[in-house]
Amino acid sequence: MPVIQVVSNRPGAGKTCLAGALLLRLKAAGRSVAYYKPLSPTPEADPDAAFMRRLLVSSADPAPVDPPPALALPEGAGLSDEQLGAIAGNVAELDGSFDATLVEWAVPPGGESSPPVLAGYPALLLYDYTGEADAAAKAVQAAELAAALGDDLAGVIINKVTLHRQMQVEREIVAVLKDRGLPVLGALPEDRRMLALTVQQVADYLGGRWVQEPPEPADAGAWVDRFLIGGNIMDSGPNYFGRYSHQAVITRAGRPDIQMASLMGDTRLLALTGGEEPTEYIRVEAQKRATPLLLVDGNTLDTAEALAGLLEQANPYSEQKLARFAALMEQNFSIRNYELGIKNWHFPVGHS
Repeated sequence: MPVIQVVSNRPGAGKTCLAGALLLRLKAAGRSVAYYKPLSPTPEADPDAAFMRRLLVSSADPAPVDPPPALALPEGAGLSDEQLGAIAGNVAELDGSFDATLVEWAVPPGGESSPPVLAGYPALLLYDYTGEADAAAKAVQAAELAAALGDDLAGVIINKVTLHRQMQVEREIVAVLKDRGLPVLGALPEDRRMLALTVQQVADYLGGRWVQEPPEPADAGAWVDRFLIGGNIMDSGPNYFGRYSHQAVITRAGRPDIQMASLMGDTRLLALTGGEEPTEYIRVEAQKRATPLLLVDGNTLDTAEALAGLLEQANPYSEQKLARFAALMEQNFSIRNYELGIKNWHFPVGHS
């Protein structure tokens, strides 16, 4: 039965999104799937493991088997032979009980190296492209990490490639890896929707007060991937606010004209500044459109500047993000054999 290991060059590279996308694909194919994270900075309450457990819950399997407990992420010296042996035993047990097992290896904070992996199981290397090093240095590092996986390397995925660097990545990183005989599955672009936040996350971060809460609990989990400022705009309201979907609009509470225009677009959250209460007809229109209203202390400019640290709150714990990650994989390279997982795991590769 297949075991798929997911490793990366640094924390936050997208391992959980990759593992989750594969997990959902395998479940959709009717396979029983297990998720195991052997190492964690918070082994007693790891959020990745908790999220994956929720994904595994279904009407057919309302109480999935809990994976073996994680070990604390080691510092410096790495894992002992005894610890590696215990992890190997856990993986072997899962391998014998499920159609597929996804093993996600954590990376020490600040680490720029791949964690230990178990020999004999295919491993995907997710290489986070972001950082200050130039393309040549990134190519060398990615090649060294990939080569260290030896025969267990199933493929390299380069993630978070900015739009203006895509051609450079193809020429200076992908080409280098292929010249060394390393399998490259493709390069995934940096994507705004992968950094989306929920309406509730935005409200909590801004510390606002609900004037009109999300109509349903699920609406608080609706995602926002863009912020627009409702000020002295030169375009017409419908044109300005109708350009994007999944947006939050920040504007002064004393500008019902701007608020009404923003409600004509796909506004998921209306954050009102200045301390005033919205007018009654704005409340009524927002209620019709199920748009929550949040009252925020301070002015519009200060509120917009306060959003600078909001992206740090972004996390992968959303099936919408997993679906988006899977779509990016399908668009940028072809993986049709998710359900395979033998030692010589093969990925048909599109343009990479």
